[in-house]
Amino acid sequence: MTIHAPQPASSSDPVTTGERGLLAIADRVIPAASPQARRAPEAARRWGWQLLAGCFTFSASQVAIALTSITAAVMSGQRIGAGHLLENLFNEPAVFLVGSGVSALAAVAGYWALMRWIRGTSVSELAGPGKLSEFLFGMGLGALLMATVVALLAAVGCYRVTAVGWGAGILIGASAGLAAGFAEEILFRGLLLRLLEQWLGTGWALGLTAVLFGAVHITNPEASIFGAVAIMLEAGILMGACYLATRRLWMAFGTHVAWNFVQGGIFGSDVSGTGMGRGLFAARFSGPDLLTGGEMGVEGSLGAVVVCTAAGAVMLLVARHRGLLLPRRSARGRAQ
Repeated sequence: MTIHAPQPASSSDPVTTGERGLLAIADRVIPAASPQARRAPEAARRWGWQLLAGCFTFSASQVAIALTSITAAVMSGQRIGAGHLLENLFNEPAVFLVGSGVSALAAVAGYWALMRWIRGTSVSELAGPGKLSEFLFGMGLGALLMATVVALLAAVGCYRVTAVGWGAGILIGASAGLAAGFAEEILFRGLLLRLLEQWLGTGWALGLTAVLFGAVHITNPEASIFGAVAIMLEAGILMGACYLATRRLWMAFGTHVAWNFVQGGIFGSDVSGTGMGRGLFAARFSGPDLLTGGEMGVEGSLGAVVVCTAAGAVMLLVARHRGLLLPRRSARGRAQ
């Protein structure tokens, strides 16, 4: 397989005055790219083994969640079975939180160990200084974006807080963030996006992984077709752009974790059609599903699509400005 390193953006690229000003601000605010980002990457070496190892890591993290559900079922005297997975977890939110933490640690540690062994060098998408600052920036970004979407819903009368107080939904929201925020980012951005762009270029790889990301969410209990498309457009692009702008996963981790937590654990929305309810706020949603997201949750709303896709577009502009995108003409390598 031919491996291609990201190339600096051409000075002849058409950039408007408005774009230039936006880039200047965003480039200062968004964490800097990984020091290894412009080195000739080892990222696609032994790609078949990487793919198998990454899928194994993701599966192991999901097994941790399943075992957590069984533990919760035993503790609460509920039925054990695939059809009761989320129900059991929601009945024991503290157990769910611990299991989600174990799942997140297993995903990161397992991925790092296997990739280091297979690639024979540092795992650049996890390595280097600044991990915590990138993760915290992502947390702030995810929280800000979700708060913006909910504020828009409130402004048009689609969201109203009916009560405020501690509830199990806060722990469930945090658990949903940890359970999905690490394992899904490792699979879709750390593995699939990183490998696919060596063949297809960044644009096609980002689009394909966004479609896959939306598609897997259609399997959630209360998911909808529009909700899955919304997740494809907003989260699939935004999370991928978070990785591309830094060439590391920490900002994507933080954004995904906070997005889920703030959505469900704070604002009391469903998360990705999983059926969870109240968080810190008990809230009433009213209006068409197009605006509220319906049973998919706020992330299935038109407002979320607009806000998050716009944020993802800014991230992509920064990645292009930093010379971190692979054009199609430079990514035609094939497995030997």
